[in-house]
Amino acid sequence: MTKAASIVLAAFVLAAPAVRAQPVCDEPIDPNPAAELEQSMFCNPIDPPLESVQPQQPDPLMQRLMRYAQLTMKHRLSGLASYYSTFFDGRKTANGEVYRNRRYSAAHLTLPLGSWVEVTSRATGKKIRLRVNDRGPYARKFVLDLSQAAARFLGVDKTEDRYVDIRLIALPGEKPLPEDLKIPSIEEIEAAAAQPARQAQRLTGS
Repeated sequence: MTKAASIVLAAFVLAAPAVRAQPVCDEPIDPNPAAELEQSMFCNPIDPPLESVQPQQPDPLMQRLMRYAQLTMKHRLSGLASYYSTFFDGRKTANGEVYRNRRYSAAHLTLPLGSWVEVTSRATGKKIRLRVNDRGPYARKFVLDLSQAAARFLGVDKTEDRYVDIRLIALPGEKPLPEDLKIPSIEEIEAAAAQPARQAQRLTGS
């Protein structure tokens, strides 16, 4: 036998244990402890390690409410409401629309034009949703100008108490928040900002 043939034969012999048949799972367990362990490991492989838990994504609704809460602190959104005089009917508003006494609309000094607000009268408890399409009021004691129709609906045109609470429910281009959504206070939103999405959803009732 040549030297080269001897080397090939030796390599084949050394490799033979590595290619022996794998245990068959449906055969009786071999009484040999080593074979039993091998068969058990082959037929019952250890599950791969669980993937690392992905961080929970922030709840989109809570992100939106948090943004509104931050804007609420920057803008004056509670106080006395006034309403347009008949003189302004038919005139253009700050965003180019035509103001009409019989339509629901509002004016605010600083909120982005096109924002939606929910206005609640403290005296009557009535609530209405309005789009801000104009600038005003310019008298410092008032925070919101209402169209005559909106003022009449809230009772602001008759009651002595003209105080209103204003909540931002949509920015320009956004769809207003659902009417049945419980809008939490700023304190509740800040407290829930770091909580899991499930708790945030429980807070808003969604």
